[in-house]
Amino acid sequence: MEELVLKAQNGNTEAYTKLMLEIKNDLYKICKARITSDDEIEDIIQETMIQTFQNIKKLRSPEKFKAWIITILINNCNKMYKRKSKLKLINIDTYLKSGVQNTSSINNIEMLEEDMNFYQLISHLKYEERIIIILYYSEQFTIKEISQILHLNVSTVKSRLYRSKEKIK
Repeated sequence: MEELVLKAQNGNTEAYTKLMLEIKNDLYKICKARITSDDEIEDIIQETMIQTFQNIKKLRSPEKFKAWIITILINNCNKMYKRKSKLKLINIDTYLKSGVQNTSSINNIEMLEEDMNFYQLISHLKYEERIIIILYYSEQFTIKEISQILHLNVSTVKSRLYRSKEKIK
């Protein structure tokens, strides 16, 4: 991914397009934790892609590209959420019908069941808890990286992660 980022920083639009294709499903999943409308999610992802394309040359550390774009995405989700001014929980039926999981990415029915179970488990959590759970377990970010993405203290991320796990239990 770092190679593509470096190429994109040098103006290679094809490399940028490949980056976006690699990360689009991850962006969708993260955005889905805050926004339920697929149309709004697509708008937010598109806005995020435009912003990152315009500012990719400012990114100092290519290895932090994913954390950087997720930070921008979360900020855009929060803006949209504030405009709507009411909390919407993840609707697992909408999530599954939305096409996030296309047939090429599902090797067997067990993977789909695991994904369904994961989103069913976290659907009752508050947004702040859901986003940390998704970033930690689904996207495999460290606690330190999550704290940087969400602009929170490491201890806050740890305590929210712990409380979220307790609620899920």
